[in-house]
Amino acid sequence: EQIKGKVGLIFTDEPVFELKPIIESHKVKTPAKVGMIAPINVTVPPGPSGLDPSQISFFHALHISTKIQKGQIEILKEVKVCEKGKVVGNSEATLLKKLNINPFLYGMELISVYDDGSILAPEVMTMTPDDICEKFKSGVNNLIGLSLNLGFANELSIPHMVINSFKNLAAISLSTKYKLAALENLSSAQPAAQKVEKAEAKKEEPKNAEPEKEEEEEVDMG
Repeated sequence: EQIKGKVGLIFTDEPVFELKPIIESHKVKTPAKVGMIAPINVTVPPGPSGLDPSQISFFHALHISTKIQKGQIEILKEVKVCEKGKVVGNSEATLLKKLNINPFLYGMELISVYDDGSILAPEVMTMTPDDICEKFKSGVNNLIGLSLNLGFANELSIPHMVINSFKNLAAISLSTKYKLAALENLSSAQPAAQKVEKAEAKKEEPKNAEPEKEEEEEVDMG
């Protein structure tokens, strides 16, 4: 079903998100041809056309406002020549050719990817590994939030349930002054850690040098 019309196949081991911009960056400007479907809207801006006054009747036939300025035809208003999705007519193609305008870009477009038995959708092709990780994290967070709101215990929600329950118990304990062994261990651990830090700080302090003893002079009393 994917191989219809003018389709080419590319076999590669490169990641899709790296290969896609390289393939689609190579585009070539092409003129508008009679009978083709316009892929975009095409407009001609006002200004000098570069055509000599002898061709002004062609512009009048297309109801394009013009004037003769400095020996050439000048377009006075912006003109919509082609509309996206509609067939390009003979007059439109001729006008763009006379003005030397190649409005369309043609190149390869990646429409699908076959990888390990699966066909990837276009929106997946540009996703990088970082994008996939972010989407996975977002899905996990949504699942955790939903599980907590519903009170559904699973591998993702149980750690949060335990933490939230402990916070509630701690709040009740502090407000009612009811002692909990876990809280006492936490409160006692902090002073102990402070004592260890002070002891280590004392070890690092240099020992004060002992004062030198003054020599006593012997005095002859005799």
